[in-house]
Amino acid sequence: MPNMLQDQTCHFSEVLKQYESMIYHLIHKLNIQDREGEFYQQGLIALWESYQKYYDRDSFSKITYITIRSRLIDLIRKKSRLIERETVSEFFQEEAEHDASIENFDPMFWELVRGALTEKQWIYVQKRIVEGKGIKEIATEEHVTIDAVKGWGKEVKRKLRPVLKPYLT
Repeated sequence: MPNMLQDQTCHFSEVLKQYESMIYHLIHKLNIQDREGEFYQQGLIALWESYQKYYDRDSFSKITYITIRSRLIDLIRKKSRLIERETVSEFFQEEAEHDASIENFDPMFWELVRGALTEKQWIYVQKRIVEGKGIKEIATEEHVTIDAVKGWGKEVKRKLRPVLKPYLT
């Protein structure tokens, strides 16, 4: 058994030499900045899995290209979702921990924020950002679904991005 694994690994190193440029090509083609090598590593994993499943097929090259490309795109999407979750509310929650009277922090700022939002969105800002309540708790208090509160939050984020840009730079 170890001999078979060793043979497979030795053969894979030859495949890697042949297809490594494909990984780099896809990283470049997708305009990925891979400073930590995370995308390259994902490409290697995809190549290995493709090798294990499809190496004996005539279409191995095409399947491998699609597999690596798909994995890189999935990783891009995963990273994008993580970035989207980092909201302005998280920034303000950190500030709220330091100063309980955040509403008095800058009245003109809060007027600017209030003016950009609907009533429900303002409730979201007050309860989630200022008071630090959870989404479920807000939904219970406002007699709406959790998805409705999440929707308010998404709209708050979308509307406040341009408004808060001068404050975050």
